[in-house]
Amino acid sequence: MYQDGEGVQQNNSEAAKWYRMAAEHVPDFGGAGQGRNNLGLLYLNGDGVPKDLVQAYMWFRLTGPQTNLPYAKAQMTSQQIAQAEHMVAGWKRSHSQR
Repeated sequence: MYQDGEGVQQNNSEAAKWYRMAAEHVPDFGGAGQGRNNLGLLYLNGDGVPKDLVQAYMWFRLTGPQTNLPYAKAQMTSQQIAQAEHMVAGWKRSHSQR
């Protein structure tokens, strides 16, 4: 709603906050995958959050279908990809105990 301004004033920073709450949800009930994808898109484009390809890649990798992952990967160095993969592994470790 915040990203599209549906019923509220459009605010990508607020959208990022809500997407992150959905993205952090484990197990993946409801909109966790969609939250991860949408949060990745915000990072990819720098909408409401600083542009960060590593963060975008991480959230896309944690999304089920990963349809947006190639867009981030195409703009990244191999070092950035390795950093993002390390973050993905850490996220999975820290969220598997929930």
